[in-house]
Amino acid sequence: MAKVTPSNLVPLLFLFVFAFASAPAQAAEWKVRDKGEFTFEVSFEGVGTSGQFTQFDVALKFDPKQLDSSHLQVSVNLAAADMGDPEINEIIADPVWFDAGKFPRAVFKSTRIEARGPDKFVATGVLDLKGKRKEVTVPFSWSEKEKRADMRGEFIVQRIAFDVGSGEWAAADPIGIDVKLQFNLSLERGN
Repeated sequence: MAKVTPSNLVPLLFLFVFAFASAPAQAAEWKVRDKGEFTFEVSFEGVGTSGQFTQFDVALKFDPKQLDSSHLQVSVNLAAADMGDPEINEIIADPVWFDAGKFPRAVFKSTRIEARGPDKFVATGVLDLKGKRKEVTVPFSWSEKEKRADMRGEFIVQRIAFDVGSGEWAAADPIGIDVKLQFNLSLERGN
């Protein structure tokens, strides 16, 4: 083993600092602080009808300056979809709609996150819902202060692309094709 002396200490320190500085930076991990809010809205006979997903998990690694190492994954418990009426909640869990018995979760995994302006971003990825996998884009705003952040977004999914509302319900009437999804999350940066 080589002996460390004052003459070779400077080059060793330089190599250490260079190796540390050139290591790729990683995006910070974020956790949802409170329950968060994830809602959906669809039209029924031309009138907006809304509900919420009461159980979902978010795994987020995000740094606006390190988008290459940023990643978003959201997993939603479809059996916990709530439209404010127990009878309707049972109906939307049926095979014609979410088929929550066979496909209990919907999962979105980002493949990339890109900036779209100051504090505006788009996560592009694959949504796996009811056995169908389709690419979707999820625009969101990001507001960060110290170790806390707020993330809000809204996007549209066409339900028939995922066989949600199959058979006679695949038509745009009386239930609209477009489903608006909105989320509002308060997050805290991990250590």
